[in-house]
Order: sequence, then C-alpha cells, then structure tokens
Amino acid sequence: MANNDQNENMVSEKEAENQVVVMAKRMALLYHHTAEVLVETLGEEEGRKILHEIIKRYGRESGLVARSRVKELGLPLTVDNFNTGSDLPKWGWQADRAVCEDGIERGRITYCPLAEVWKEKGSEQLGRIYCYVDQAKYDAYRGIKCRHLKNVLDGDDCCLFDFE
Repeated sequence: MANNDQNENMVSEKEAENQVVVMAKRMALLYHHTAEVLVETLGEEEGRKILHEIIKRYGRESGLVARSRVKELGLPLTVDNFNTGSDLPKWGWQADRAVCEDGIERGRITYCPLAEVWKEKGSEQLGRIYCYVDQAKYDAYRGIKCRHLKNVLDGDDCCLFDFE
C-alpha cells in the first residue's frame, strides 16, 4: 500500500521542470522589483552599484558551495566539475554545448526563465547585472575567469560562455 502512495505523489520530469521554471520566474520578478526600487530610490548610479555588490556576494557564496561539494567528492576544481557541485537545479534552463566559429566548444544557454521575465518587463539592463553572478561564482570556485561572449539580455540569440 505504501508503494502506491509513493507513486501517487511522484511527478513527471516535465512537471518538475515546470515547477522549477515557475519558481525561477518568481525569483526573477522579485529581483526585477528590488532592482527597480533601488534605482528609483537611490538613483541609477548608486542603485546599480549596490546591485553589483549584491550579485557579487551572492555569486561568491554559490561558488564556494560548489567548491566545497566538488572537494568533498574528491574531484579536481575544474570548469567541467563546477556543475557537479553547483547549487542550481538541473531543470528549468535549456543548456548545451556548441562549437563556435573559432572551433572551441563552449557552454551555451538557449533558454533562461530569468531572462524571459526581465525581457517581458523591459528590464534587460538591470537583469543583465544579475548575470555577473557567473563571474563571481567561478572566481570564488577557483579563480576561473568567466566571460559572456553572448547574452540574450544584450539582444543575442543565446548566452555563450568562455572560461580561462
């Protein structure tokens, strides 16, 4: 009988992904309004400065969590192992790897629920500040330099990453 109860409470992978997207969009909306209020209250320059500091601290914490988890698994602190220790959900974003014009294979995101909200709200510039979380988390993880070669909030068709 307990097994049937367990099966009734299980959700499909698709439904789990939908739930992650719903939560990601809610968080993007919270960020949007927080950023908007900061800029309205403190002015563009000071509001953006504070947002950058918030994202830097947030990213640093995320990178340190990934670092700790990867070390606990006894794995080397490489770019490829970062996701093994990442505190992000595996669902909700559409990501793959793409071979670029220069012949180098890079990580690519073709759908980001956060960016979708910020584009709908017309807050691409404030949302773009959030994207600096990537630089902060990889730096804290192991001093890895991360660059966005493309970003949907800049009008590109995807987000494309480069690591040194």
